[in-house]
Amino acid sequence: MKLQLKYLYTVIALFLMQSCGSSADTARIAETKALIESKEFEIQHDWLNPMSGGRINLIGNPNFIRFKKDSVNLFLPFFGERFSGGGYNSEGGIVYEGPLQDFEISSGKNNSQVLKFSTDQNTESLDFIINIYPEGDVSTRVNSSQRSFISYQGEIGELKENE
Repeated sequence: MKLQLKYLYTVIALFLMQSCGSSADTARIAETKALIESKEFEIQHDWLNPMSGGRINLIGNPNFIRFKKDSVNLFLPFFGERFSGGGYNSEGGIVYEGPLQDFEISSGKNNSQVLKFSTDQNTESLDFIINIYPEGDVSTRVNSSQRSFISYQGEIGELKENE
């Protein structure tokens, strides 16, 4: 009998701990959804994953994707191979500022939101696929017409007006 009560108390305690933690998660999920719906938010990446080689920590290195309604401003460091044409740009990364092209928002797996858009940087075409997960984690994949595939991991946040 004592073993059954101990088991019951453990189950109740676990249930209570889970429900307390989920309210913070619920608030973060609502915040993430509101940011995406506003189309005014910023993504900062902590990790870069080149097609060949190991992960690179980006903490302390400038990188961002800033959405403001129908435009995007981005700077992403690039480590990988360049296949053809145009030479390297003076910024040393993937850089674009201008209107969103072919912009789509759709639902992904596990309640994620998938953002897709394209840009042109001189003669280079870039396709972006960004998975934004409910708690605010982000996975960004970039396919280029002139560079090797690259991906990034980070988080979504509020757009900082002063930048």
